[in-house]
Amino acid sequence: MEKNIKLSITIIFFSILLLASSNAELNVKVIISVGDEIITNHDLDKEINYLNIITMGQIKRLDDQESKKIAIDSLIKDKIKINTLSNYNNIIIKDELINNQIIKSSQNIGFKNIEDFMTFIKFQEYELLELKKKILLELQWNQLIYQFYKNQIVIDKEKIDNKLKKLIAGQKKNVEYLIYEIFIENVAIKELNKINKEISTKHNIVIEKQNEIIIETEIASYNNKNKLIDSEKSVEEVPDVKIKDQITIDDLIKNIKEKGFENTAIQFSSSPSAQQGGKLGWVSESTFSQLLLKSIKKTKIGSITEPIPISGGIIILKVENKKVEKNKIDIEKKMEELIDIEKNRQLNNFSTNYFNQVKNNIKIKYFND
Repeated sequence: MEKNIKLSITIIFFSILLLASSNAELNVKVIISVGDEIITNHDLDKEINYLNIITMGQIKRLDDQESKKIAIDSLIKDKIKINTLSNYNNIIIKDELINNQIIKSSQNIGFKNIEDFMTFIKFQEYELLELKKKILLELQWNQLIYQFYKNQIVIDKEKIDNKLKKLIAGQKKNVEYLIYEIFIENVAIKELNKINKEISTKHNIVIEKQNEIIIETEIASYNNKNKLIDSEKSVEEVPDVKIKDQITIDDLIKNIKEKGFENTAIQFSSSPSAQQGGKLGWVSESTFSQLLLKSIKKTKIGSITEPIPISGGIIILKVENKKVEKNKIDIEKKMEELIDIEKNRQLNNFSTNYFNQVKNNIKIKYFND
């Protein structure tokens, strides 16, 4: 009799587990397909949690529709990269590099130690494994771009030498700015010709050549020079890109005021820093072009610059903070730093162009609820 009771209890227990599992599966719905990859409502919830972590709660301040749109755009970008990377199985990223990037990401957000960051992740109901997958994807993508384009990087050593000489001659103190950026490609701007003309006339800003602009992007990891991909590939010149969502500069500024700079960067920026809320981190003024530095210097701390037309689009910077420190320049180290910054700048441009090319060739399908 006792055995029968135990058997009955066991059967009931496993039946409940199977029913719960079945209900969970029924609640998971495919909402978008991106090439061979799918996005579910469960993925969407996880992405919102992730974005809430990297923006320190900014995403949850938006209404549901806005936060979902930002999260969907972010997921589509990830799935496009996953589709592309599936053709290159020999890209190897060491765990050490992933862990270092987690520490760096935690510092960029504002955490002083990794323990506090881990506690924050758990509090936000996000898994460390999911964060590692995110970081792994970005590192693999960066490595792919590096292998594709490393032979196309051109370093003007004379220009670097001149910049270094100016630093040695004139900089007694190191001035750094905590910078956020939003970069909008020309194809994403409504009434482009009219807007460029109005901005140039109103603000007296000269359009600057792209190769004179140097901005360090924190998330880039192109400096790992290990030969991880066997085949050398060249990428054809990118065709004209068609972007579905367009925005006027006025609406962009309005969105920044209403939703915050970080949320606007995540939603609209084409820069690799978009997923970090546009955060570039602390950047030495010596790494900026004269045009950008001039605009930064006349911008109050905590405010944004005027829209600045540059080659390929328009950039808006947020000057979050500033610090000045006495500086003794290590010439060799500074030279390497300036070269790395220029390499990363070029690779970021290659990355954006290649991503747009790939995106044009991937079918994205939305499913109704």
